[in-house]
Amino acid sequence: MNIEELAEVTPEVVDDVNSLLGQLVHDPSTLAPVSAREVQEIVDDAKTVVVVARDGGRVVGMGLLLVVTKFRGKYAYIEDMVVDGSQRGKGVGTLVMQQLIASARARGIHTIELSTRPSRVAANELYKKLGFVQKETNVYRMTL
Repeated sequence: MNIEELAEVTPEVVDDVNSLLGQLVHDPSTLAPVSAREVQEIVDDAKTVVVVARDGGRVVGMGLLLVVTKFRGKYAYIEDMVVDGSQRGKGVGTLVMQQLIASARARGIHTIELSTRPSRVAANELYKKLGFVQKETNVYRMTL
């Protein structure tokens, strides 16, 4: 298993990203596939880090670190953290998360936040094991 920050976007990477995103969302029918251009924009953005786990050449896990500057300093958010169903339970999620955390530290970030559905039991346990503490908060969303 190879863990790396994604730098090169190939058609195979885009296919793997779309497959993983389909496994992440509650209702895959609501998900529009991302294009190579969109993936490249994310990879090229100085405020994002995409960490992938590769098994052979195939991307089998990924997570996205978003760096945000607020009035209280730099924060990071982890988004789109997902491991392929065939690779779950093998430590892939831990390796991706550890690299995301290391990337945040290297950028001088002291606080990372993430959210996950309560039904994602294994993910919730992983985040707790890594030291994340559940916040008492309300999450709101507006679709435009």
